[in-house]
Amino acid sequence: MGNAARKKVNKAFLYKLFCIVLFLIAIIQPISILYKGSETFFSRGYMSRYDSIKEVYEGSQYVKKKNAGIIPDQALESFAGGAFLKGINPILIIHDQPPMGRYILSLSILLFDNVNTIMVALFFLSGLGVFLVARLTLNNTLLSFVPLGIFVNESLFLNKFYNSPLLEPIQLPFIIFALYFFIQGIVRKHYTKWFVLTSLMLGFVISIRFFILGAILLFAMVLYFLIKKQFNRKFAIFLLTLPIALVILLVSYTRTIQLGSSILHIFSIQKYIFYYHKAQLSLPFSFWDLLLFNRWHTWWGGRAITSDPQWIIVWPISAFLTLIFFIFGILKKISVSEPEKIIIIWSILYSLFLSVGETSTRYFPPLLPFLYIIATSFLIKIIILLKNKYKFL
Repeated sequence: MGNAARKKVNKAFLYKLFCIVLFLIAIIQPISILYKGSETFFSRGYMSRYDSIKEVYEGSQYVKKKNAGIIPDQALESFAGGAFLKGINPILIIHDQPPMGRYILSLSILLFDNVNTIMVALFFLSGLGVFLVARLTLNNTLLSFVPLGIFVNESLFLNKFYNSPLLEPIQLPFIIFALYFFIQGIVRKHYTKWFVLTSLMLGFVISIRFFILGAILLFAMVLYFLIKKQFNRKFAIFLLTLPIALVILLVSYTRTIQLGSSILHIFSIQKYIFYYHKAQLSLPFSFWDLLLFNRWHTWWGGRAITSDPQWIIVWPISAFLTLIFFIFGILKKISVSEPEKIIIIWSILYSLFLSVGETSTRYFPPLLPFLYIIATSFLIKIIILLKNKYKFL
């Protein structure tokens, strides 16, 4: 082996070594927290405790109007997972959200006799999705661990282990992979299978929580085609795959249909869900105060402005860098790849959505990792530009 070949092998080895080291650094804290909470996630015995869980639910604010006990969202989801497994009509419990997320919890109970076990896989899939989108965008495995490492080690992500199960982290990997598969469909020559997978993910998104998130995702994707003026076969195939999403939504209501409801009734339920959430449209633009300055405008009691301990300075920095990247791209001062365009469109639309009503950091995970990816990409491009201009490094 010649010197040139040996250097190439050594360089490849060092690159892989650095990737492994960064990967281990990124996951060590989540793994540590998972290990400490292993009893919560891996112990069995849910069904033996179901009657007591049901009793707590029946005495809660979700059932009783007077002298009710107050239970957190994760207690409601824990009960719903068991109730759905027993075959109850999902709309008889709480129908402010579609039922798929709670059926996923039912699957966890069925397989592991623990409502939280499947959450471990969903947390892993969220991290994997962020890494895959980052690698597709940055075209660099090593640097893809930067946005991943920030996201999975911040309190906002880690606290999901302590507050489990909730619907938001159940929905998150499907949002991330919907964007990942769509980007693949855009950049790959053979795109049909990617668009099928995109619509499948969209179906889970609208079947787990309020369908508006799926609508924003879909609008971001269609808007990309409109901006690019690509009204071609690829666009037509994408549109033709979209009914898959509606099929997934209807499948999530299978039990309701079995008990006599019509398909039209299922869609009328979505109308109710829309009006329920529409009532929460207050405190417009408070999202920006929270994201940029850690000023959380609460919507209960005296509507005090407080702070969120999960806030980190990286949030406003990444938002600012994303904005600068967007402006530079519009002015054609910097190149913007197709994955970057799609991520920026999604980030803008989702930020606008969060701007119209009440918000809290629990709704930030579908946004933050994409801001980290764009901010990382922008910094890389600026460094390369400076390097080429001033011939350093």
